[in-house]
Amino acid sequence: MTTANVVFAGPVEAVKPLMNEAKIKAGETLVGGNLVTLDAGEWAAAAADVGGNVYVIDMDTVGQKAVTAALTVGQSHPAFIPQVGYSYNIILAASQTIAKGASLVSNGGGTVKADTGLGDVEPLFTAEEAVTTGAGVTARIRARYNPTGVNKLV
Repeated sequence: MTTANVVFAGPVEAVKPLMNEAKIKAGETLVGGNLVTLDAGEWAAAAADVGGNVYVIDMDTVGQKAVTAALTVGQSHPAFIPQVGYSYNIILAASQTIAKGASLVSNGGGTVKADTGLGDVEPLFTAEEAVTTGAGVTARIRARYNPTGVNKLV
């Protein structure tokens, strides 16, 4: 399990990863690393099995807050536009056992979970490390954006 204190994990030569900015929607509780989507032009936690235009919200670097700090509702905030092959430290849902190279899909609430292969939604990320979470406990996992599920790590 990563104990990373940043959201963007590389490649290191990418000094200006693609980003989009919007306000955080009222009623949302987001931290750096949550998957988000645009809902009426504002950031909202990504729903379960979402595909398409998903983003990874960044931590509050301007406010100099930790990656685990809640982001301020109504404040304009940047989120990464995931790029194929780039890695991010995202939030893994509770009660998950993920092996390195496993495919990950959206679990809802801005978290990811193991892809069971039973849904119609393609995986979004490939785990770059093995992580296990307990009941009611989330964790950060380093994962590479890989929306088609090809070229998994072995």
